[in-house]
Amino acid sequence: MTEGGVAAAVTGGPFDGPADPGVTPASSGADGSPARPLSTDLGPALPSMTQAGTLFLVVGPSGAGKDSVIDGLRARLDPARFVFARRVITRSADAGGEAHEACEPVRFDELEAAGAFLACWRAHGLAYGLPAALGEELRAGRHVIANASRGAVATLVGRVAALAVLEIDAPPDVIAARLQARGRETAQDIAGRIARPRAVYPDGVPVLTVCNDLSLAIGVARAEAALWDHLGEGTTARRAAQAKVVGRRLRVDEIPLLLSSITASDVDVPLRDALLVACANDLDDDELLAVARWRAGLMPRVDWGNPIVVDKHSLGGTAGSRVTMVVIPIVAAHGLPIPKTSSRAITSASGTADAMEVLARVDLTRDELQACVARARGCIAWNGRLNHSVLDEAMHRLEHPLRLDTRRWSAASILSKKHSAGATHIVIDIPYAPGGKVGSLQDARALASVFESLGARLGMTVRAHPTDGSAPIGRGIGPALEVRDVLQVLDGDPTAPADLREKSLFFASRIIALDPALAGDEARAEARAQELLQSGAARAALDAMVDAQGRREPPDASGLIHQDIAAVRAGTITRIHAQTISAIARGAGAPADSLAGVDLLCRVGERVEPGQALYRIQGCDRACVQRALALAGTDPGFEIEAAV
Repeated sequence: MTEGGVAAAVTGGPFDGPADPGVTPASSGADGSPARPLSTDLGPALPSMTQAGTLFLVVGPSGAGKDSVIDGLRARLDPARFVFARRVITRSADAGGEAHEACEPVRFDELEAAGAFLACWRAHGLAYGLPAALGEELRAGRHVIANASRGAVATLVGRVAALAVLEIDAPPDVIAARLQARGRETAQDIAGRIARPRAVYPDGVPVLTVCNDLSLAIGVARAEAALWDHLGEGTTARRAAQAKVVGRRLRVDEIPLLLSSITASDVDVPLRDALLVACANDLDDDELLAVARWRAGLMPRVDWGNPIVVDKHSLGGTAGSRVTMVVIPIVAAHGLPIPKTSSRAITSASGTADAMEVLARVDLTRDELQACVARARGCIAWNGRLNHSVLDEAMHRLEHPLRLDTRRWSAASILSKKHSAGATHIVIDIPYAPGGKVGSLQDARALASVFESLGARLGMTVRAHPTDGSAPIGRGIGPALEVRDVLQVLDGDPTAPADLREKSLFFASRIIALDPALAGDEARAEARAQELLQSGAARAALDAMVDAQGRREPPDASGLIHQDIAAVRAGTITRIHAQTISAIARGAGAPADSLAGVDLLCRVGERVEPGQALYRIQGCDRACVQRALALAGTDPGFEIEAAV
């Protein structure tokens, strides 16, 4: 830890501050401040009990990142209001680590006997002291932040008027990983540290616990929020943000303040990110509803002039699976208005909007979207131009690097957008797969319940269905390849992917069953969906949507490059890893190159021979195709059980 040099053994942030008049500073610290003799005249032994400042003792186990958080706070807090204590330590000035006042052990004992320390303690063969001069800073109304031992807390009870513990902590696995990376201790030593019992603090001492398990910036923002929350300072919106970051439940009327502060950039990026992490991890049902209602109110709700307006949404994450592009035409052919807005790919090889853009314009204005639905009963448009969200954009930037579980937040985001778009009845596809957005059937069912209950509280009918997303749906992964699969299904091509057809019919029938004329009769709805698909009515409905949105010329495939990935042994395909195949397709250039991707030539359950092509990588950029080949060489994404 590096600290700026300040006389009086205290420092107010990264700049030198005024010396305490009653202090004669000591020898040079690690920051190179001039060597001066350390005097016993360090101020009164005990500060007055009328001081306005608070002494924050920063404590925490090794590996929690306490020193790093203190450094981060020093860079963010106003030195006119916060003092960072410079400790007196019985180690040499050039020993490294934090900037400190070096002191010989005998001299330390003399100073302690003379009452020169506000508090002192011994640990790891060293003695540590907080100069009594810090009391002058407290009396002057400045808050003091001091790196301290957990055992020192009890000695300060009654010695200062306002005392609080800022405990920096992290989960055991995070601490263990940090200690291991530091390389100073054996595995046995680390296990011993982790097993140590947590400190018990004296009754009445406020303990502000900060979890420093993500990025350092978020850890520092959490610590700063804890300080300000304890002091009760800040604007109304900022205080609401700080309260959420430290883990408190918010009132319904505080949610709009909190979210408005983010969209208006009234909070800085570190606090915003810490707040979004809290929103992802810790919103109860009432808070979630308040989030959805506020977001739904950001734009006037579209009135389609129909008592029932349907929509279909998938949480995505399954390679291929261009189900929506089959479902929307079937439902539109049935006659229910279905204005579908979809996203582009974030981490997958193609989003619905990317695939639809192979056929038609997708960047529609609200007026254009309404005109399309009036003409064709449906549309498939990009949602970025229609309901772009600063909140979601910021959350997406955090979600993958920090591995956040944003499922509940996503439910509020999705349903608020559907509400604004005028949907009254919505069917949700929740794919689950190990390592996916939703990892298990149990998690998918729990999330389905969130969607349905939240939708009901927003005044919408929502039906959510868990589906197996462990394997790709369809054969193509990449915009143009997925469109090929869609058109094969809509055209009744006997070579069309059966899994894509079956899943599309399932979801189309569940939406059609919401038509009051069918009164929820799923058997009749299934028959109706099949009729519309087999008769060509659904294909005609897609053509009508494409023409209404603005038909595009097919992409030029003259420079397309193909490379096959072959089986290395005989056996039966037992699993195709959707995420791996999707990553290979992205490596080939998808979705930016609409022709790039992976074309699956074999399916789960098929027997293959050595040298038989499992799938074909394609793209228009040779370097991208080579990158995809390298990825496939590392992990082809197929599990093949050898023949006995």
